[in-house]
Amino acid sequence: MFEIDSTRKIHLIVHGQPQLLKPVKDKLATAKFLPENMQPASLDKAGDIGDYVAMLWPPMAPKEIVVSQITGTDSNSGQGMGAWASITQMELFRVPL
Repeated sequence: MFEIDSTRKIHLIVHGQPQLLKPVKDKLATAKFLPENMQPASLDKAGDIGDYVAMLWPPMAPKEIVVSQITGTDSNSGQGMGAWASITQMELFRVPL
């Protein structure tokens, strides 16, 4: 399995379902992410290259958490919303919700 850099932030995308933040944090803690580095993703500012993203999937009826790492920026990527639209990511693993 992938070795986690515990010094990096992990941005949580729960698609407007704040009641799922705690279960997501609990699952990520078992995957060796530090709770103090977990934060809800913001539409105003994306994470930095090297940071992680944990997104519920699928959005309307989530069954798993997709964990990715931010690899760069690409103004043509068109994925995501707000500040995240130009972020490129590499999927690392999935965790059942």
